[in-house]
Amino acid sequence: MRRSAFQFCHAVVLAVAFSASVHAEESKDYVPKLGEFPPSKAGNYFAGELVQVDHVNRRGALRLVGDGLDDRYHSAPSHRFALLPYGTVSYHGAPAELRDIPIGTVLHGYFFLPPAGDDSIPPPEKNARYGLKYSHALSLEDDFSFYQRRARSWQISAIDLGKSECKVSAVGSDFTDGLKGEKTFTIDASTRVWQGRQIAGLKALAEGQEVQLNLTWAPDWKNGQFHCADIWVDKESGEVASEVQRQIHLRHQLHRWLAGWVDHVEHLGAGKGIVTLTLFSGMDPTLYEQARKAKSSTLAAAEPTLRTWWQEHDGRSGTVLGFKDIVNPPAGSSGLQLRLEFSALLEGFRAGRIVRFRPDGFPKVKLPPEERVQGMDQR
Repeated sequence: MRRSAFQFCHAVVLAVAFSASVHAEESKDYVPKLGEFPPSKAGNYFAGELVQVDHVNRRGALRLVGDGLDDRYHSAPSHRFALLPYGTVSYHGAPAELRDIPIGTVLHGYFFLPPAGDDSIPPPEKNARYGLKYSHALSLEDDFSFYQRRARSWQISAIDLGKSECKVSAVGSDFTDGLKGEKTFTIDASTRVWQGRQIAGLKALAEGQEVQLNLTWAPDWKNGQFHCADIWVDKESGEVASEVQRQIHLRHQLHRWLAGWVDHVEHLGAGKGIVTLTLFSGMDPTLYEQARKAKSSTLAAAEPTLRTWWQEHDGRSGTVLGFKDIVNPPAGSSGLQLRLEFSALLEGFRAGRIVRFRPDGFPKVKLPPEERVQGMDQR
């Protein structure tokens, strides 16, 4: 009897382990689909130095963190990526765009396979053996954002200005990805040390300080060496950096509106209809609050890069019928769902399609031509 019970429990454990393994593999190789947010805890973690940016099309390239292989460092192509429509960027602990992040900044990201039919990131032509198939990013964060969000900081254990070195130890929460334990980074006169509301210089560094860092390339990159580009030595300096970036984000987003996709459309006849949409995550909370309070709005059809069609925000004006907050929304979703009624629907207002939502109170402007899609076929 005991043996049968043991065999049963063992079988259950094996079944659970197998199911978890299959689920993990499915999450790892998840193929994004329009109108479907990814499963929880999905995505493949990579980190690297930002070496190329096409901010209009939300694309770029990373020089991945070195793994000790000399040939990979000298021969591997940079890892080209595209942000998913709901992909988010964080810089200095606040929402950001790729254009906000300086070339050379180390970024941490979670990546998926490309969506079916998306060949916007072709495989590398040379040294393809080092290419990664996970090219579409769910999130990108600088060190400041990545570690602060996970309640981790760095405690300075030793400073040697003669050797241009700073030794630190990770403190705070423990998690799998990113750097951990004791590390030695290089510092020099190019390192910006932030204290309060100003740059203080290397002499402001002291043993025992808990700091946040932003890292960049160092000559021994292939062996995992980093240089400190920025160090924030106190709470105030970090808060100042976050608020400056938050204001940059707000100005950018108010002129470009909130992105989301259409969940479904109710056709009322004569071209009229009700559109239900879900806004993407990654925006400052005050923008979602404005969306909740909106009584009227404009909706513009967009492409997966989030550029809107033809004359940018020449969308359709509609009435906001109401909103719903979704509990525990999946990655990429803000959890805010809205219902809008229109007297005339656009071609782009279809389930699974990307849109930009302008609550009343947001500016209505025409953006520069490179940020618009030149064509009427998708409207």
